[in-house]
Amino acid sequence: MMALGQTIDISKFLLAISSMNGLSDPAINNHNYRVAFISYLIGKEISFSNEFLYNLLVAGLLHDIGLLLVHIREDVALLKNPSAKETRKVHLHAEVGYELLRKFPYFSKIAKIVKYHHYSYQEAIENKDIPFSAAIVNLADRIDIFIINNADTEQPYSNISRVLPKLEKFLKRQEGKIFSPKLVDIFLQKVSHQEAFWYEILNENCLKESLERLLKSFDNKLPSEAFYDLSQMLAYLIDFKSPFTATHSSGVAQTAASLASFFKFTSPDLKKIKIAGLLHDIGKVAIPLSILEKQGKLTEEEFNIMKSHVFYSYKIISRLNVDNDIIEWASYHHETLDGEGYPFRLTAKELSLGSRIMAVADIFTALREDRPYKKGLPPERAISIIDELSKKKKLDKRVVNVLRKNLSNISMQVEESQKRAKELYHELRGIVSMYKE
Repeated sequence: MMALGQTIDISKFLLAISSMNGLSDPAINNHNYRVAFISYLIGKEISFSNEFLYNLLVAGLLHDIGLLLVHIREDVALLKNPSAKETRKVHLHAEVGYELLRKFPYFSKIAKIVKYHHYSYQEAIENKDIPFSAAIVNLADRIDIFIINNADTEQPYSNISRVLPKLEKFLKRQEGKIFSPKLVDIFLQKVSHQEAFWYEILNENCLKESLERLLKSFDNKLPSEAFYDLSQMLAYLIDFKSPFTATHSSGVAQTAASLASFFKFTSPDLKKIKIAGLLHDIGKVAIPLSILEKQGKLTEEEFNIMKSHVFYSYKIISRLNVDNDIIEWASYHHETLDGEGYPFRLTAKELSLGSRIMAVADIFTALREDRPYKKGLPPERAISIIDELSKKKKLDKRVVNVLRKNLSNISMQVEESQKRAKELYHELRGIVSMYKE
């Protein structure tokens, strides 16, 4: 488990963040995994440089990260037809992914590969800023889309012999225009002719095992303090899906940390509760925007779907190999002291102080924010609602009392922490607007 002051293995984090695309859109489930693996296989025939191969592998995993924020008609068309004529708009999710990733030093080189992964071979010749790795990811992306559209979903191994000639014909037709002839030749001569390649990429469990083994082999460990930055990036990915939640996780994280400081949490525990606050809603990646932004009251069916986000948060965060406190504090934010919360129906004796703080922080932050169905409440009105919940034994009275007594100070700290999130959100939305012109 992660302990502050040590280094962390980032492989599980990368696989978890990559898998979020599949939760958002089942049509591209494991697409990032396959693109990463295909990119790596092509890349290792070109270079033995660890940095080159690692950046290529990670870029493959994260190349479509922008789709979590923007998913347009052109993206869907390309999924259905890998030879579809591209428009300028198909670069939108790549630009958004680039702008998000480049904010974090660890991903600065990978960000550039992501930015250019839909540029053609001819465009890359004319633009020297486009890294060679982007051409590899572009080829791997189209190869996988072709395979998705042509492999038998029930028995994927059964028609390999029929898919391969079609794939070869497709690649040869596009080489010199969309794809580098050299890269096409490497794939066809060194990769695709092996049965093992097909058995690997068409078997989800084998593919995940291989990717984790490859990532670990590079031994790229980070100082655990950097995990906060990565958690912040994940929070942006979830919150920026809607203008109504653009600063939510940043606000919850700061509210929770401010409250925890009054309970004498140690410095490492304050860092952990802030990370938990940033990650608490990560499961909303699986919730349709139509539900997240519904104007009126949710139906029972819609509410059941909405409630599932906490379970998905638990499953995603559990994959990150982080401290159990982070998992619990993030995943129990909708549990209540009377045992009527969700999704685990925990009782008061099963809820730690950190989980109780997170529940108060989440409700307080949500009450203060605008939603499609309501305007944000002033702090005093939000506190009165939270007071009523504590009287009904939903929330911890001690935590609510601390929030009330320090309301002005905590509100100022939260406003400052949300400022950066708001600025980045508007920056990314500016890119979206530019592509719509």
